[in-house]
Amino acid sequence: MPGSSTTVDPDTGSDSGSDSGGTSSGDGGTTDTGMVDESSGTEGDTDTGAIDCSMIPPGPLAVQMVFAPGEVFDGSEDIAFDGQGNMAGKDGGEIVLVDASGTNVEAWTDTGGTYGLRYRASGELLAAKYMAGDLRSVIDGTTVASGLGGVNGVYPDADGNVWLTNFSTVRRLNPDDSLDDIVTGGDAAAANGVILDPDRGLLFFTNYSQGLVRSVVIGDDGSPGAVSMVASIPGAALDGLSLDACGNIYVVDQSGSALHRVLLDEAGAAIGVPETLVEQFPSNVANAVFGSGEGWDEMSLYVAGVPGGVYQVEVGIPGAPYPTP
Repeated sequence: MPGSSTTVDPDTGSDSGSDSGGTSSGDGGTTDTGMVDESSGTEGDTDTGAIDCSMIPPGPLAVQMVFAPGEVFDGSEDIAFDGQGNMAGKDGGEIVLVDASGTNVEAWTDTGGTYGLRYRASGELLAAKYMAGDLRSVIDGTTVASGLGGVNGVYPDADGNVWLTNFSTVRRLNPDDSLDDIVTGGDAAAANGVILDPDRGLLFFTNYSQGLVRSVVIGDDGSPGAVSMVASIPGAALDGLSLDACGNIYVVDQSGSALHRVLLDEAGAAIGVPETLVEQFPSNVANAVFGSGEGWDEMSLYVAGVPGGVYQVEVGIPGAPYPTP
């Protein structure tokens, strides 16, 4: 049934049949020291005061099935939390909004393929329409930006910017609707997942077919600086990225349906080699998002992919704040 959870052993992939649930909520926003909640205008840091970042539980980690493939979502490479207890994802020709039980709250027409899916703090739900080359507002159906190529990754920040990838370029859509190229050329080859770390002034992105995570310095004036290679996972096809409250990166290997974590130091450089948290999910996955809102565990990643399955992985630490309505 929707909302039921089945625990999968991370080593064997077998079901243990246990149930789970979780409650919590998350806020959006950050600029210099923390995310800014655009709806309230307040500013705050990621609170790590009660978190011992040296005691993060190591992998492998257990997998709990939240929604079986095709049960709630179908064709959803990405999911998005609205911070109010609901999760959005694609289901055929619609984007549907469901609560933690899987009950449909709202639905909007969404024809054609959709890759990235994220909320802005304003409440606008953005969909990366890779075949059309557009960034589209799901709720009102308008085109936010066009001529983007095979737009894939999408990450709105707290200042109204939207960071985008299209397999060849990392770009920024500014609040005035102008576009800036951030990374081009070989460093942006097969650029896919993307996420901003405003505390460090770094934008992280993946090179899908190369199995790489890179970062680019974003100056105080928004200008791009040096590009660095952060981590390599040979043989992987690296897709979506997430960031935890201690500043570590989580990356999904779509080809292997696996989840990895890269521990980072204060400068954003990798500490050791990437750690495999989940060797293989029961169905293909592409993106992972920390839970936000009532009914969802803020200390868990929710991992999803095209078949529509959604899986919960408790990582023992909350995610970095990200914008929600």
